[in-house]
Amino acid sequence: MRVLQECRAILRVTMARRIDRAIRIMGLAGLLLTLGAIVAAGIMIWRHQMSVGLGLRMLAGVAALWLTLAWAVVFVPRSIMLNSAVNARMMPRQRRRLMQMVAAGWLLTTGLFTALSGHWALFPLAGMLMLGLAMTLSGIVAGVALIILPGNWPLVSQRLLPRAWVEALTSAVALPALSALMLLAAVLALRRMFPAGGDAHLGKFSRQIERLQHARGGDWTKNLDSGTVSGAGVLRFYAAALRRDCAPGCHAEPGKMLMHALGPAANWTFWIASVATVLAIGIGLHLITARYAGEKVFASLVFSSMGGMVVVILMSTGQLVRAIDRTQGEQALLRLAPLAGDQRLLNRRLATQLLRHALLVLAMLTAVILLVTFLVAGSGAGLIFQAGLCCLAGQVALTGVLGNYAGDDRRSLARMLLAGLLALLEAGAALGAARLTHASFGWWTIAIAVVVTALQLRRGWRRMLAAPPAFPARRLALS
Repeated sequence: MRVLQECRAILRVTMARRIDRAIRIMGLAGLLLTLGAIVAAGIMIWRHQMSVGLGLRMLAGVAALWLTLAWAVVFVPRSIMLNSAVNARMMPRQRRRLMQMVAAGWLLTTGLFTALSGHWALFPLAGMLMLGLAMTLSGIVAGVALIILPGNWPLVSQRLLPRAWVEALTSAVALPALSALMLLAAVLALRRMFPAGGDAHLGKFSRQIERLQHARGGDWTKNLDSGTVSGAGVLRFYAAALRRDCAPGCHAEPGKMLMHALGPAANWTFWIASVATVLAIGIGLHLITARYAGEKVFASLVFSSMGGMVVVILMSTGQLVRAIDRTQGEQALLRLAPLAGDQRLLNRRLATQLLRHALLVLAMLTAVILLVTFLVAGSGAGLIFQAGLCCLAGQVALTGVLGNYAGDDRRSLARMLLAGLLALLEAGAALGAARLTHASFGWWTIAIAVVVTALQLRRGWRRMLAAPPAFPARRLALS
């Protein structure tokens, strides 16, 4: 009974807290996808295109995915933050209970996905994947290695490992041994995730806490402002840009000063590290492609990797809006300075700079993604297809960049969801137009996305110019 009460208290603290904006967006989007999957399964079962058993199995997979998201994205990161000396005094067995609950969630999710696959030989791979996900979201970089191997097992088993090794590893004799090793790895990982020192992990493992905030969709600009390891390199580029704009004898433009009030996240140098990372990944894939040219397994892997890179574009404006929301003090001081310029022109100048910054970042990211696509795929059709995806992602990213920053931001979540649904509808319309006209899907996607984006920016421009002065941001939210 005491164990259940302690576990219930931990669940109340970790799961009933205020849900982050990123988690709300992910949850609502996942809910729409779940409802769509239920409707699609029902229609296919009714038309006898799918068996009832397969439909139930697919819905069970959706439920298992939801459970995994709740465990890995919400519970695990928050349980890491609970492991402090202050909390341990209120619940002496807290660390033990946290480790037990995380282990139970790991076993449950691993068992569910293994059962749904129908092959118990996949238990070690599923366990490795779930463990790597939990470690990564708790701020331990080594967890990424545990995700890479299961995710690329088709390529590794068919092309990299000897056939005899694969047969030995997947045999019925090796399954208990690999499962035991997986359990041992889970024990070691839990000890790494939950240090026994309580508050010691806030000092010795401070970098882990920073990475945990990143994994939870936290504000990257906090680390930039503090000059920590993750942001020190970016700050050097930003400092050079700031010195150039504020150099003696240089005519300071009010628009640029408005952007500098938002901090490093509102400068294009913020994305230098991301561009370099995407380019490095592309070069690595290009080198691997040269060895496995023409392999169908690797071709499918490369295709999914290229499509997934547009996620960087989707994230390209989130940090800009967050920077505006968290620098009200700097904005209020800037409005008192002569460099702010005419207050009647503040919104127009800010809108011009925000739009220029967003389009510049989108152009940078799109260019490097297309370059990587060309290095890996080397085909014009693949390049056009990727350009279409980049345009759709850019359209969604530009949602909310221009608007009423002086007022409340409660509708931002609804706008993002509507933008995502609109992008899906545009992709469907482009697919239908491509089939009717026998033209490229990519060209139709680009054309539709450019037109819709122009209309969207025009509406946002007018809304921002008609709004009260943007600085300080959100000051009218409670009025």
